[in-house]
Amino acid sequence: MNKKKILIAIFIIIFGVAFRIFLNEQVGIPNFEAVTALSLVSGSFLGGVFAPIIPLSMIFLSDVYFGNTSVYLFTWSAFILIGIFGTLVKRSSKHHFFKITGLGILSVLFFYFWTNFGWWLTSGMYQMTLPGLIKCYIAALPFLRNQLFSVLIFAPVFVTFFSLVFNKLLAKDNKKYEDFALLSKNS
Repeated sequence: MNKKKILIAIFIIIFGVAFRIFLNEQVGIPNFEAVTALSLVSGSFLGGVFAPIIPLSMIFLSDVYFGNTSVYLFTWSAFILIGIFGTLVKRSSKHHFFKITGLGILSVLFFYFWTNFGWWLTSGMYQMTLPGLIKCYIAALPFLRNQLFSVLIFAPVFVTFFSLVFNKLLAKDNKKYEDFALLSKNS
């Protein structure tokens, strides 16, 4: 496994945890978060095993800080899947910036439907009927708005930042790989 990728993953996790704590404590807008955008971008840029591990690590460590030590099956699984969704968009793809931002919007919608279904199913706040589920979704609309707003801000910022970092840090590795592949092909 590439040491640079591991160091980048550790940096993303530390940054993601610190930024989630900062946004929660200093900004205080419910569901205004950067974890969704970081999950997508890290999945896209690092891929592989990093796609599920980075989002799970960010959410788990920050939940420990907040005192949320119970397993949140729906929330945690949503972020793991969002990280995996990020692998669908390769960093070298055409219009990467727009694809990640669009996938960010779709990921927020997925998160909204999945986690609120989980809340309806487990919280006991709503009747276990279709009208109860609809009430749950309606009550969560302000959270959806905040999360959409955050992904529209953070996804483009992180894609731009990661593009610059990856082009600098991994350019030498990519060049070595390309030279080796070319040499192997010509042999």
